[in-house]
Amino acid sequence: MKIWRELLILVIIFGLIWLAFTWRPLTLPDSDLRLSKEREKDLADLIKEDLEDAYEFYPDSVIDAVLKPITDRLVDSMAEKKYEYKFHIIDNSSEINAFATIDGNIYVFSGLLKFVDNPEQLAGILSHEIGHHENGDLIDRLMKELGLSVLVAVLTGGDAVMISEISKMLISTGFDRKQEREADEFAYKLMVKAKLNPARLAHFFTKLKAEEKSYPDDLEIIMTHPNSKNRIEGALSYDLPEEFEEQEYELDWQLLLDTYL
Repeated sequence: MKIWRELLILVIIFGLIWLAFTWRPLTLPDSDLRLSKEREKDLADLIKEDLEDAYEFYPDSVIDAVLKPITDRLVDSMAEKKYEYKFHIIDNSSEINAFATIDGNIYVFSGLLKFVDNPEQLAGILSHEIGHHENGDLIDRLMKELGLSVLVAVLTGGDAVMISEISKMLISTGFDRKQEREADEFAYKLMVKAKLNPARLAHFFTKLKAEEKSYPDDLEIIMTHPNSKNRIEGALSYDLPEEFEEQEYELDWQLLLDTYL
C-alpha cells in the first residue's frame, strides 16, 4: 500500500508539473484588455504634466474666451459621450496642429488657431479629435504599441522617460487610414448636429495642402493617412439633410486672436 500511495503522489506531482507548462489562463492578452477609468485619468495627468514641462500653456481665461464658445457647442450636440472633454492651448505658433491624448484631453497649438480662417474650420478639426476619443483610437494605439502591463508599470513607477515617450507617441501622427477616415466621418456627423457645414473641413484641408505642398496624390497607397485630396472630396461630398442650414459662430475671430494670442 505504501508503494502504491507513493506512486500515486508521484503521478499527481508530475501531472501538476505538466499542467503548469501547458495550461493557459482563461484571460485575454494585454492587447484585448483596457485601462480602468481611474488608471486612464492618472496616466492622462502624467502626460499633461510632461507636456507642461515641454511647452508653455495659455491660462484657462484664454481657453474660456477663445475655445469654449466653439467647444461647448460641439459637446452639447453629442447625445452621449464617453468623456468629459478638456481642451488646452499650447503656446507654439510654429505648429499647425491639434492632437488628442487620453481621458478626453485635446491639445491645440496656437499656430493652428492663427492658421484657420474662422472658428467653423477649427470646430471641424476639434470634432475630428473628439472622434478619435469616441472611437477608442487612443487607448487602442497605446495598447497595441505598449500593452497593458507596460502602461501599468509606468503608472506604478512614474517613469518620467517612458511618460515622455508616450507623450511624443500621442503627439505624432500614428493612426492608420481607417481610423482617420472614421474620425473624419465622426467629425462630419458631429458638425451637422452642431449646425456646421463639413465643407469647412475641406476649406481647411485645401489651405493646408497649399501651405505644405504635401506628398503626391498617387502615393496614398503607401501612406498611413488619407491624403488631402481625398479628405477634401470626402468633406465636400458629405450628404447634408435637406433642411440643413449652417449657423455660423457669432465670434470676431481675428479680434479674439489679436486680444488673447
